[in-house]
Amino acid sequence: MRFALFFLLCFSLISAQIASAEILSTTDKVVEKFMALDLDETETISLEEYTTMVLERLDERFKLMDADEDGEVTEEEYRTFWIKTKSQYYRPRRE
Repeated sequence: MRFALFFLLCFSLISAQIASAEILSTTDKVVEKFMALDLDETETISLEEYTTMVLERLDERFKLMDADEDGEVTEEEYRTFWIKTKSQYYRPRRE
């Protein structure tokens, strides 16, 4: 009997937690990630915070292209990069 009561209590707590969990749309998730750029916790994104993120992504992408890590990207390195990753960056236009 005690086990059944304990089980019911745990189940009701878990159910309440699941029921109150907010279901985020794709847009909500994207906005949430964008707002995570707010390092100074002003609830706004400054140009400096945004630029920092853009530069980090540019650096990461350049490193992916520069296969021999010489600080320069050849045509062949870019071609290889593009073939491997085009699905990530290229989205056909839907009409």
